[in-house]
Amino acid sequence: MTTSSPRLTPRSRRAVFGLLTAMLALPLGGSPAWALHMPKVAELPASALQPFMQSSSQIWDAIVPLPDGRMLLEAPAWVGNTGPQLFVRNTDGQLAAWPNAAWNATQGAPDQRFVALGGLTRTADGHIWVLDSGVPNRKNPAVAPPKLIEIDPAANAVLRTVPVDPNALRPGSILSGIAVHGSTAYVPDSGVAGLLVIDTASATTKRFLDHHPDLVASRPIVTPNGPVRDSTGHYAAVDASMIAVSPDGSWLVLQAPGQYLSRVSTAIFTDPDITPAAFEESVTQWFKTPSLGGLTIDDDGTLYWSDITTSSILSYTTGRVPRRLVTDPRLQWPTTPGLDGHGHLYVSASQLDHSTAFGAPSASISWPITIYRLTLPTTPPPG
Repeated sequence: MTTSSPRLTPRSRRAVFGLLTAMLALPLGGSPAWALHMPKVAELPASALQPFMQSSSQIWDAIVPLPDGRMLLEAPAWVGNTGPQLFVRNTDGQLAAWPNAAWNATQGAPDQRFVALGGLTRTADGHIWVLDSGVPNRKNPAVAPPKLIEIDPAANAVLRTVPVDPNALRPGSILSGIAVHGSTAYVPDSGVAGLLVIDTASATTKRFLDHHPDLVASRPIVTPNGPVRDSTGHYAAVDASMIAVSPDGSWLVLQAPGQYLSRVSTAIFTDPDITPAAFEESVTQWFKTPSLGGLTIDDDGTLYWSDITTSSILSYTTGRVPRRLVTDPRLQWPTTPGLDGHGHLYVSASQLDHSTAFGAPSASISWPITIYRLTLPTTPPPG
């Protein structure tokens, strides 16, 4: 390790100064420059959380409502599911493998099927981007190279697949989570902390923030029953696996399930002169979150979090105002929520700590798995 200070170019000095200024400046509109504490009392009663659908065979991990009333449901292999990994819930309530049965087959060419889903997102053009990590069991090596899949929900058809450059991976890499803005995809590495930035047009991949401390699983994942341990008795360790990009594409938020939420400007990924030291300083701790099971972002930049520790749904405005929307013990390990654009949030109580996801020899799920619907408050944040 060198003890000399890296030399900053004028352009890099400007970039660092701009980042520090953004961190310290008071946001417009009189919002607080530093985050408030999360309220202890929920704004909504538990009755605001209504059962929406249930499954006696699938552990849902992520939900993406579509504008036409359909809903995409992820049931990834890594949590112990054995059937299709991506479903559509049609407007009549019926479920079907999506975009078709062939892509959900358990056998066949790995570049023509889902091997191990690790996240999905809907982009501004209405398309769905799916991450396939190629790792159906986190305790075992990858069985296929990771890839991104773009799907047109109007045609229920795969438009293209984008391979991930193997040179951007590390031994033990497990990609998890995806955010897309324009032709750029951002994918965290939850096995070996880092961030992959993928140009989907050229299929080029660059790796950043390797082993950055804010992306590393340095804190345990805590549920109401205490810290989560794997089959060996050690704390379950998952590096950064949750990610969202702002509506204008200017910043990212990243988090490992047991870490705190961090924010980073996307401008640093295209600055050819920025130094490693500037990269280290570019990551800002954005909120001291509890252990999270998932996060999503609304069109206005508001973040919604699934809080594992207190069985809650939380939100966080662009003005850094935290809100505890609802708390209910039925939310056993709530996962990545989905917003329908009509004032409703959907979230699965996945019971992930009772699945085989962290190495348990068998699952102890209390079936059924329930997806809940929450009608979001129409009032502005308190205070």
